[in-house]
Amino acid sequence: MSVFKAREWWGTRTGDGEETDGCHLAVGNVDNANDGVQKVVVGSLTGTLRIYRPSAKDFRVSDLVLEVALGGPILAVDVGLFGSASTTDVFLAVLHPRRLVVYHVTSTTVQSETGDDSFMSLQLLYKHSLARSAYNMCKGPFGNAKGKDYICVQSLDGELLFLEQERVSFSKFLPNFLVPGPICYVPQPLDAIVTVNSQMECEAFSFSSLSASASGVATNEDKDNQSKRARAEWSVNLGESACAITLARHHHQTRAPNFDIIVLGERTIFWLKDSGGIRTTKLLDMPPLCVRAYPAKPGGPDHLLVGTATGQILVYGNQLQLLWAASLEQPPVLNPQPSNLKPQT
Repeated sequence: MSVFKAREWWGTRTGDGEETDGCHLAVGNVDNANDGVQKVVVGSLTGTLRIYRPSAKDFRVSDLVLEVALGGPILAVDVGLFGSASTTDVFLAVLHPRRLVVYHVTSTTVQSETGDDSFMSLQLLYKHSLARSAYNMCKGPFGNAKGKDYICVQSLDGELLFLEQERVSFSKFLPNFLVPGPICYVPQPLDAIVTVNSQMECEAFSFSSLSASASGVATNEDKDNQSKRARAEWSVNLGESACAITLARHHHQTRAPNFDIIVLGERTIFWLKDSGGIRTTKLLDMPPLCVRAYPAKPGGPDHLLVGTATGQILVYGNQLQLLWAASLEQPPVLNPQPSNLKPQT
């Protein structure tokens, strides 16, 4: 293994004393610009939302195109097809402790003495008030929806609330729940929400089964009744808690529409099949913080990026073989869920 020092291309401080994690970061063409340039969206627990458009090496003042205080702590941000099926525009979803807000981000260009300057603004598309305190969320075309993304919000007391644009669809409580864990949506053919519970088990909950057994929004009586809680399609005992879940086509035989499920534990990487069961594991020498998959080459298996508490990025190839590592100035934070995740390659 060779250890390299990563060369920073662009970077900036998002504010003094602000706290963020991987859920506060999203990347995408959030303003639907014709040139398709990707922007970096960053939220914080202080309630400040910022959007950056990196244009060259090192930070420039013009790279910050939006900074706005939203009046409450931000738990997560995401970019997706949260509008009606009649539009292909993407929108920005912001999760607060007691509400979910979806914005249409617009970009305006003005002429100045130094050239053309751009800035962005937020237009409210819709919002949902949450009856329970939120913890995190995930998005996806639940139920094989065409041309749109739905949102699933996990609460602190174990409720999965499904939102279909402006409409609240239904909710179900998770079984054997103590504290919330990471969640991830796995598209067709599994079409399920995957999470890790406090018993250190990775569980998959089929969206079709959840929707068929739900009778609207769950009540407190449903919460106290184990028979009314969600039932897992499959469960895998990991033996340790998890900090992140992501999707990859890490095996050379994994082809669309299937995915491999990568669970990042306290000391171990778990490589699961989308049908349940552990394909293989990898014990790490240092505490991991985050994981992200990326395509090494078109049509080939994905590589995995693992960030560690010692300030390294570890790159794993096929069969979780460590290819190389790069040291960073500080421990990294990655959002495990790509904003442009697609079932097909």
